Amino acid sequence: MEENYTFKKYIYISANIRADLENVMKESKIYQSIRFINTYDIELFFRTELKNLKGIDYLIIDLSAFCSSKDNEIIDCLKLIRQKYDLRIIIIAEGYKQGDFLLGKIFNLGIYNIITTNNDYYFIEELKKTLTPEGMTFGNAMKYQVEDLSLNIGTNKTIVKENYIKVKQTVTIGIASSERHQGATTLALNLAKYINSFENISACYIENNNHNSIQALERLSEAIKFTDRKMIRYKDIDCYEKPENIAEIQKYEYSFYIYDFGAFNEMSDEMKNNFISRDLKLIVSGSKVWEEEKLVDCLFALENDKQSFLFVNFIKNDDREKFKKSMGNDWEQKINFSELILDPFETKNKSLYENILHPYMLNQTIKEEKKKFAFPMFKRKRG
Repeated sequence: MEENYTFKKYIYISANIRADLENVMKESKIYQSIRFINTYDIELFFRTELKNLKGIDYLIIDLSAFCSSKDNEIIDCLKLIRQKYDLRIIIIAEGYKQGDFLLGKIFNLGIYNIITTNNDYYFIEELKKTLTPEGMTFGNAMKYQVEDLSLNIGTNKTIVKENYIKVKQTVTIGIASSERHQGATTLALNLAKYINSFENISACYIENNNHNSIQALERLSEAIKFTDRKMIRYKDIDCYEKPENIAEIQKYEYSFYIYDFGAFNEMSDEMKNNFISRDLKLIVSGSKVWEEEKLVDCLFALENDKQSFLFVNFIKNDDREKFKKSMGNDWEQKINFSELILDPFETKNKSLYENILHPYMLNQTIKEEKKKFAFPMFKRKRG
């Protein structure tokens, strides 16, 4: 059954009544469930005053309400909230400066809706930004990153489903094949299936090409069609036809938006730029000699892009190392050899997906020192 997104609720916690905040929420048709106006010990507060956040869409925390709490107590409570509830956390930290360790730790949790301004006008504008479908982005909040903090990024190969959360509030993934019939749609659907296997994150598939493949799903008995959203839900994946306005999909607030761009060599220049602008880019290709020219053209267009990976289909194990070396040292670590995917809705490539999603997901049970994700690009001289 389709959910009703027209009625949203929020709770806010602050040392003082915030009329400016309440007015913005009212204008945005987001309704107050309850407000807590006082100063609190955060651990005691969430244990006794606010035990259940079910049905709440926005939790707004003014750090002034927890001025007596330690940083690690605040972080531990935020971690627990993110693990238990699917809601948007907005942090008001008026007067806090870049380089503050608490804000750095909040940023590392993947909470980017952080407001620090003391200016009334800018506060209202930034609050409105946090309420947009995308909210404040990684780029908006990057100024709060503190380099010597550690990130809790999961590296072991065992998926602990209930402990994974997303680093970024929303992540866009573009998938394209170097030419037609290389498996872009299959990979896109399979990746969505993998992400949706986690209980607390979600992905949708967007057919960002003119192939109209999604319409064929309507004939399947398990498919559910949502006409007003131009979407078909099949095998727990929301599959959207090519949208006229992506904002119509973004308002449903998926964790990952997976765009199927089809064949790269058939894209317009505008569509290629759109593909390159995604957070994560996956190229699908074969390895035959007559496929190399189209593949090299595709990789060359991704000049200096650090979050691009190549998935290679239909190659014998004995030929894999030779293929890697033929691509040069710059691309060698970014090549993935895909499993044979006969059914897009049966998850394959789990270890490969885990690796490429590594910068975008947190596992709370594992700690490691922060790493920089630097991936040099393969370059080709053009005549």
